[in-house]
Order: sequence, then C-alpha cells, then structure tokens
Amino acid sequence: MVPASLAASLLTVTGASAAIQVISIRLGHPVLPPEITARLLHTLTWRDPALKAAGGGLTLAGLLLILAAVLPGRTATAPLAGDDPRFVTGLGRSSLRAALKATVLAVPGVENATVRLRGRLRPRAEIRAVTCFSDAGNLAELVADAVRDRLEDLGPVRVPEVAVRVTER
Repeated sequence: MVPASLAASLLTVTGASAAIQVISIRLGHPVLPPEITARLLHTLTWRDPALKAAGGGLTLAGLLLILAAVLPGRTATAPLAGDDPRFVTGLGRSSLRAALKATVLAVPGVENATVRLRGRLRPRAEIRAVTCFSDAGNLAELVADAVRDRLEDLGPVRVPEVAVRVTER
C-alpha cells in the first residue's frame, strides 16, 4: 500500500509540473523559460553524475516496486483448509490470536498469556505465558502441545511454528 501510494504521488507531482509548464507556455507566460530548459538539457551528457544518480535512483525505485508486488502482503484473514477445494473459509487474525490465547489460558498453571502472529513467508506464533509457579517445569511443552492441537483442529492452510516462553509472576 505504501509503495503504491508513494509511486502514485511522485507520478502525480511529475505530471502536474509538466502540465503546468506546458499550459504556461501555451498561455504565453512560461513558469520556466524554454531557453533555460533547452540549455539545461543540451549540457547534460551520459557521463554526468547527476544523470547517473537519477537513473540509479529510478532503477532502485523500480526494483523496490517490483519486490513489493511480488512478495505476499499481510492478509486480514488466515485461510483455513477444508474438505472441498472449491470452498475456502478464513479466520481473522485477531480471532485466531484470541482462540490461541484461550487455549493457552486453559492449560493448568497459566495465569495470563499474549499471542503474537508473525511472519509472512514463514508464519510463527510467539506465545508468552505467565505462571504463578516458581518452577514452571514442562509448562512450555504443555502450552506448545495444546496450541499445536488447537491449530490442527482449526486447520489453517499455513500452520505457524509455535514458540513458547514461560515467565513467572
């Protein structure tokens, strides 16, 4: 969204400035006199550093726009796998976070939890569980197993890796 807005803004400014110059020349009161423009364009060479910098900047901007178009964006929903390939259903990311948090809170010994969904290419679920026990033991493994089971029940198309960190209150 941001690269497209930036490109659209730059193209609008460039087009507007060219239109203003053409219209002002047609009306007989040029904003930038044609003699200055012609002299500036005739003095530029292919070896001019300013021209090379402008070309490099435009090339870099074009590559960044291509990269932004190719890489997947962050969707508002997590697609769920179903039995029928013609029917796709999805779960909102906030709903998926809430479901995973409820699963973590259902594990005995967990008082509070936060769930973060990260990654576009390699999805991850980062979970921080808070316990009142001074020795958490295998609580992290219990939480990770419960979350993996819940994810298996929900059946997202791209199952996130589960990372659990347990802290004591």
